[in-house]
Amino acid sequence: MSKQEEYHYTLSLENFDVSLLPQDARTLGTPAFREAAGRFLQGHFEGFGGRATIAVSSKQIEVHWTPSSEKASPLAGAVSMLEKGEYAAAVMTLRFLLSVQPDDVEVLYNLGMALSDTGQLDEAVSWLRRAVELAPTFVEARIALGMAFQRQGKNAEALDAFKEAVEQRPDYVSAQRNYGACLLKMGHTQEAVEHLRKATELDSNDQRAWFGLAQACEEAEDWKGADEAYKRVIALDEFNDIAETARQARSRLAQGSFRQSGTAGVRMDAVMYCLGALQRFGQMTPDEVKKIAYEIAMLGRTGLAVNDPAPKYRLKSMEGEFSGLHLACFMYVGFKQLMPDADMGFDLAKEYVAAKVMHEAKGKK
Repeated sequence: MSKQEEYHYTLSLENFDVSLLPQDARTLGTPAFREAAGRFLQGHFEGFGGRATIAVSSKQIEVHWTPSSEKASPLAGAVSMLEKGEYAAAVMTLRFLLSVQPDDVEVLYNLGMALSDTGQLDEAVSWLRRAVELAPTFVEARIALGMAFQRQGKNAEALDAFKEAVEQRPDYVSAQRNYGACLLKMGHTQEAVEHLRKATELDSNDQRAWFGLAQACEEAEDWKGADEAYKRVIALDEFNDIAETARQARSRLAQGSFRQSGTAGVRMDAVMYCLGALQRFGQMTPDEVKKIAYEIAMLGRTGLAVNDPAPKYRLKSMEGEFSGLHLACFMYVGFKQLMPDADMGFDLAKEYVAAKVMHEAKGKK
């Protein structure tokens, strides 16, 4: 790109996103629109580095842009906007570029991805198909096409796209992850486990791959494998939404195993732990109970091993060594006293009621 080379971009008014303009300048073709659009685009294109001349007519917008250096690039600017979530401005820029670079696979790919992310799926598929036709080995575009198909509900087409991506780049974690997730959605559980496990081997820090593997293992009734994968999800980043979903899943798995070990629907070991908690808390202040309950809750953010009887946990607020179930019972009783309607994520209601009956009966003697 030479310093003096000039580029001429055009865009029909219908493809200009009026949300980029002030509220009173959003009616296409009006003087207010023409003035606001011209002013916006002037600054927009000059922001990429260079000089711009804008002409807004009743049918289209024309941009004459002269770059200031070889590094000046509207495409790089559009990609940067996408990374910052500025989709409207990025899509508009990519449409301008497409008017003079209709076979540029990077433009097609980024425009298709942006349109897919914003729900404009038919057009997204059209541009991503074009990118793949022009560059059959462009794996990222093929994966993006599969994602757009999935968003359309066309899972068979998505599966084909992901499969081709895996065949081209078996060492690419995104290809393996998306193929595995699509296989799982279509009921091919064992194959899904295989590809999602491969994704975690390719990148042991890919949280989404571990989450997909956990779901696939759970679907395959590999409870231990699912729990281990969910634990890995939480360990990678315990404060995002996917980690919270993993915590809920671990509680669900633990609850299922816990109930299977009970008799007549009640676990007597848990009843006795709840009874012990009621007796101990009856001699404490609410602040002391709160301190214990909240410490256990924080400890349990990555999951308490409620089905392991080994006493392997220690607390700062209470002496002794405790099993995961023992602490879960203390936490349940504590929050029942502090916030009776709180959802603890682990159901000990039957055990708690039985323990209360025993506790109250003992108090009447």
